[in-house]
Amino acid sequence: MKTTIVDGEEVLYSGSISHWHYAGKWIVALLLLAALAASFFFRPAIDDNTLMIGRGALAVLAVALFFWIHFDRVARKYVVTNRRVSVEYGVVSKQSNELRIQDIRSINLTTRGLPGLAGIGRLEFSSAATDDADVIFWNTPHATKIRDLVRSLQTAPVA
Repeated sequence: MKTTIVDGEEVLYSGSISHWHYAGKWIVALLLLAALAASFFFRPAIDDNTLMIGRGALAVLAVALFFWIHFDRVARKYVVTNRRVSVEYGVVSKQSNELRIQDIRSINLTTRGLPGLAGIGRLEFSSAATDDADVIFWNTPHATKIRDLVRSLQTAPVA
């Protein structure tokens, strides 16, 4: 996906946190929905009002968890252009960190477990100005491809 944003700057990658980051929360949400569905098939020995309150609580918790996952994913956006890498946090109040491609001195990639086998990892972009990573893409899909893209941009002639 290439989109021109400013004077020759093109967006080469735009993404967010992988759903693998939320695997535990997805399992809890699905278990809540399974418990809700089971309450319709297996009649517990409790009165109808208590049963309805329990079903409502299960439904509200499951829906709240789905919305939390959605808004947490929307709140973090990763972008690689032909000139910079950036991460933006927040929905209402926003914060961003960016680093020019030519200022990147190191790119660290960490992959672990099943998500790592699926190509999901943590990318850290650092400049010479700090000891810590300036821009971090947490649990991003296609982490190796993004690292290779940024490396290729570093060696490409500057336009």
